[in-house]
Amino acid sequence: MAFLNYEYKMIINYSEPVEKCYFTIKSIPANDFRQRSISYEIEMTPNTRYSESTDSFGNIQIIGNVARPHSSYEYVIKGLVETNEALVTGGVNEALVGMYKYPHGKCVPGTKIKEFAESIKEEIDSIESYKDKCLHIMQHLYGKMKYEKGYTEIETGAEEAFAGEKGVCQDFAHVFICLLRLFGIPARYVCGLIVGEGESHAWVEAVIGGQYVAFDPTYNIEITDEYIKLGTGRDATDCAINRGVMWGGGAQTQEIKVLVNKYYS
Repeated sequence: MAFLNYEYKMIINYSEPVEKCYFTIKSIPANDFRQRSISYEIEMTPNTRYSESTDSFGNIQIIGNVARPHSSYEYVIKGLVETNEALVTGGVNEALVGMYKYPHGKCVPGTKIKEFAESIKEEIDSIESYKDKCLHIMQHLYGKMKYEKGYTEIETGAEEAFAGEKGVCQDFAHVFICLLRLFGIPARYVCGLIVGEGESHAWVEAVIGGQYVAFDPTYNIEITDEYIKLGTGRDATDCAINRGVMWGGGAQTQEIKVLVNKYYS
């Protein structure tokens, strides 16, 4: 097993003061078969009260509001997570798995994705193991798309990213989910953190044998003990780390900093 120290920092600056805002932040690590959240602490500027709850997907969320004018908002969470190298992250809730079978939101395949699925169908159908099916689909996708920042945006859907054959981790995850669902394998989007310095990351959990099994299509690998899961959903929108409503504020800029360090006991 490994221990991961993490820090997630979000800073939002506004060109004009925000009168008030309501926010939902999903940044608290989940507890499942392969990870255990040991401790965490949260800091906000301006300082404000908040409450914790879970959404309909089981993600832990922080809900609160800043009820006084402010020109910037800073959110920091620091914590410690214990992880292992298990690929299985947990058992499937049959009441929820139906949501992960069908196209939704940013995971709606168009002509390009469907044609690609058809081009590899004979090979994939000949593989008996569902885990091996996932690995082969992922390998084909990795050979088709190139990682490139700036080509897509946060609102880009799977079909658009695949048609351009470029994207970031969110795009790789969305396309992989589309392909898995086309082959009859329910799959869900995962938002989280990985060892290193940078931003948040995205990967996929497929339903195999009544359990969730995790794959990272961006790097064409099965996940390791260097991953921290924060949230899951049908696509990126369902488990977006930060969402909110504000009054005023004008233009805004956002800066995200993530640092995850690994050590063994």
